[in-house]
Amino acid sequence: GKTTILEAIAGLVPLRRGRVTLGGRVLSAPGVAVPPWQRRVGLLRQEPGLFPHLSVRANLRYARSARAEGVAGTAEALGIGGLLSAMPAGLSGGQRHRVALGRLLLAHCDALLLDEPFASLDLPLRRSLTALVRAIATQRSLPAVLVTHQLPDAQAFADRILVMDRGAVLQAGKPSDVVLRPASRRVAELVGYLGFVPAGDGLVAGVHPDRVAAGNCEARGLVVTASVTASRPNGAGWEADLRGGGAEFTCRLAAPPESATVTVTVLDPPYFGPDGALAPVRPRRERR
Repeated sequence: GKTTILEAIAGLVPLRRGRVTLGGRVLSAPGVAVPPWQRRVGLLRQEPGLFPHLSVRANLRYARSARAEGVAGTAEALGIGGLLSAMPAGLSGGQRHRVALGRLLLAHCDALLLDEPFASLDLPLRRSLTALVRAIATQRSLPAVLVTHQLPDAQAFADRILVMDRGAVLQAGKPSDVVLRPASRRVAELVGYLGFVPAGDGLVAGVHPDRVAAGNCEARGLVVTASVTASRPNGAGWEADLRGGGAEFTCRLAAPPESATVTVTVLDPPYFGPDGALAPVRPRRERR
């Protein structure tokens, strides 16, 4: 439902109920449907959609409000100032996305909609372009909506995150709140929790792989003694699959497990009841 929401905001999908407003303007509502070309909403998808027969300069100037000096300034700001005479076929993926973004900016949109535009790019380039769009949106006070399956991209971009599942919004809030205090077990699964350890009274503790420390740190969370079922390098550290406390879970550690049995501490975990909803914080206790 995420792409459908963006298309509804852009006016490409009619609403059956509800309303879309932007800056005090009603764009969609019962009896109201402002055409897409009158909404001043820019939509950037995975495919940049450049005109292959036009140069970078001509693609940028396709925004009817673009002036020559504005094209040059925008191109320089996006790091493509030296490519104005180039054709799209000779550009890299990142350069094509910069041209598409520049065309939207030159159209003077009132909002930016980003439908996983950088998903096909490598990680460093995806991060740099995401940061660039955030900086531009902040500088121009533009509301921007990013759809992504990559939580780190959403955290780096957004002031507010909405977690959606099957067309329904399960939780909305600050990125840190959504990750550290997911409203339900399902939200926890969607934001990266890789295991749930029984904690008594019908509750389970969510285990995020980045929120586990080696050793017994009872003052900091839930202590679990577990057997190691598998381990492998992960970046500068190690990722281990563990079985303990009546559950299987995955965690990331600074060093590889030194034995077949380890003790770890799940740091300040969220607890969920039998209905899957977030429960009050439980007293810390050791699980085996």
